[in-house]
Amino acid sequence: MTEFSQGPALWQAIAALIIFVAAYICILIEKWDRMYTALGGAILMLLLGIVPIGKALTTYANWHVLLFLVSLFVIAGLFQKTGLIAFAASKIIRVFRLQPFTILIGLSVLAAVSSALLNALLAIAVIVPILLKTTKMMKLSPVPFLISVLLSANLGGAATLMGNWSNRLIGAAEHITTGEMLIKIGPLVVLMLAIVYLAIWFLYGRKMIIPETYKREVLSLQPETYLTEDRVQFIGGNAIAGATLLAFLLQGILGWQASYIAAGGAVALIALNYQDLIQLFKKRDYRSFWSGVLETQGLFFLGLFIMVGGLTYAGISGFIAVRGLELSQGSMSFLSMLLLWLTGFGSSVVDYVPYTAAMIPVIEHIGTEMQSFSQTSIQPLWWSIIIGTAIGSGVTLFGSISSMYAAALAEQEGGGLNPRNYFMIAGPISLVLFIVATIYFKLFLL
Repeated sequence: MTEFSQGPALWQAIAALIIFVAAYICILIEKWDRMYTALGGAILMLLLGIVPIGKALTTYANWHVLLFLVSLFVIAGLFQKTGLIAFAASKIIRVFRLQPFTILIGLSVLAAVSSALLNALLAIAVIVPILLKTTKMMKLSPVPFLISVLLSANLGGAATLMGNWSNRLIGAAEHITTGEMLIKIGPLVVLMLAIVYLAIWFLYGRKMIIPETYKREVLSLQPETYLTEDRVQFIGGNAIAGATLLAFLLQGILGWQASYIAAGGAVALIALNYQDLIQLFKKRDYRSFWSGVLETQGLFFLGLFIMVGGLTYAGISGFIAVRGLELSQGSMSFLSMLLLWLTGFGSSVVDYVPYTAAMIPVIEHIGTEMQSFSQTSIQPLWWSIIIGTAIGSGVTLFGSISSMYAAALAEQEGGGLNPRNYFMIAGPISLVLFIVATIYFKLFLL
């Protein structure tokens, strides 16, 4: 393993794998708070010298992503005070006349399209709070809605270069274009979305029933009653949220970091609600303040990033990927299929961004080696990475930042979406998607 490792000894690489697996299992069984589990695993890796503390805090602890996530949590929490999310949820219920599965499909398709045009995380940040409020009003479990929306966001993001970070990394290396992606991957994405919705209907469709008496009660409520009567809060909150969303949409033109845009919106909303903050400190209610800090999940993500970084630094991901690729013995067809499934497995366990970043130079090296004895195009390998990460990132809640963010939002609302019950549904669906993608690959992409 040392030829793939950047520094640690063999025992440290093995220790990194054991620590990560142990932490992963602890998070799954939910015996302890996942924040303490992630931080504990990260600290243990640092103490054992598996990853240098300097590298952990500068390279693997992605501060831009952390700032972005924490800011989104603050925005989501404070924006709810305007009542606009509850208003939107009530409107959706009335428009679709309390047809839960129709609402599920509508929100899921919106998530897929938004992910393709913007990015999955931004789509989730906008849609999930409305989803949670809508299901709460209908007295239905948000779990099937969340699973459908998360799978849709991950799959929809695969259709364009801007849809997810994996595509952006590959596009930045000038390996494929947006036009090629839409032509080659677009039909597969539509097919997989249809399979997801069919599976959700088969599993939950007949259970999404609302009693007639409750239907009348919900439909009798006027959406306007959910809006706050505080005009300063309503106008100010909506103006700040609108300006933040507009800045996200114009990010390419403005050239601003997404994390700074989100942080600006969060600070503005905190300033709008400064009286609540003053009251908190006047009462010396530091427990509530600390509880609010924990709810942002920033420390959980920090610990998780460092643990994933420890695996990368120890060479685990590179070792598994390269050894797996060696099994192909030069066959592009076998190599593409193997990489598709290997990528799916890798991105289901850890966030797909570091995995993709590690695999790009490996594939480039394979291309150089193959061109020395044949003129075979390596483009199918890029399709393997894109499709593999799109499906694999939906297998577990740890496959993408957007999934982890949605799970944290659901936890705040008591939504009941935990890693175990998510995997029990998303895992089998994703397996079917991998089989379909493999057949599509064989027929159209090789």
